[in-house]
Amino acid sequence: MKIVFNLHNVGLGNNGGSRTIIKCADTLTALGHKVILFTNQQVKFTWEKIHSKLMYGNTHPVCDVSIATGFKSIATTLSCRASKKYCYVRGLEKWVTNERELFRNYKKINCIVNSIWLKDYFYKNGVESKIIYPGLDFDKFYLTNNEYRVKNVGALYSDRHATKRHNDAKDVSKRMSIDVLFLNKNIVNASEKRLRQWYNQIKIWFSPSELEGLHNPPMEAGLCGCSLVCTDHYMSGVSDYAIHNKTALIYPARKLSIARKHINTLMNDEELRKELNFNLINLLKKKIRSRKENMIDLIRYIEGK
Repeated sequence: MKIVFNLHNVGLGNNGGSRTIIKCADTLTALGHKVILFTNQQVKFTWEKIHSKLMYGNTHPVCDVSIATGFKSIATTLSCRASKKYCYVRGLEKWVTNERELFRNYKKINCIVNSIWLKDYFYKNGVESKIIYPGLDFDKFYLTNNEYRVKNVGALYSDRHATKRHNDAKDVSKRMSIDVLFLNKNIVNASEKRLRQWYNQIKIWFSPSELEGLHNPPMEAGLCGCSLVCTDHYMSGVSDYAIHNKTALIYPARKLSIARKHINTLMNDEELRKELNFNLINLLKKKIRSRKENMIDLIRYIEGK
């Protein structure tokens, strides 16, 4: 099957979303499909080698399947000659346009989503969708150090999107007098090996973000032994795997006093911290599963099986 991941007016850069698309494309390539990453922009992704074929230009390649990877690539997917057309919605792109315009376009195309909350939200807005998780790289992110971890907290940093709420993590750091290490600030453009080592020195991953699809860093951190403290915000992107008192400790959105209480609990109760992490890893393996398993599911869905 010839598949195009349509990145026209979307692009590829050094960010988690681009990495996910590339990994999915490379996995499908390894499964024997002819996969093209199509873009009209300079590829700025330098973290790893891209194994799938790159094609540049404004003319959509001939293919069997076109998958729009963002709101801005829906139009060129709809106008191409592919027999099957989809949009893989990996987050509600409210930073691109308003929700009314988003759903007006989603209604024109078959939508694949990457999380339960997105499927529910699409349904409430009159759009049917199919959940296909992007999957996880269990061979890249795993626990190597569980006996001694520095007493610090990890969190995601973003100076572009206020919805990531990294200032909440700064507040926790200041009020609790503990170190918070930031992904995309304390560690930038790291290899998977270096990122795995970095995750493995952290005790707790703090996730206050309020606009995600399926939030990836908490899962990677969890696979590397971090226990999770997460917001219960509806669009946090963690509800697929963060279950209070089972796989994580959850606090009411923006109630940082409760977040601090949860962090303090896990800092001082190593047995609970390890138990939550153990449960999380098992859930991720059974529910989110590997990238290969999910890409096989994607092909079966496309083929109508």
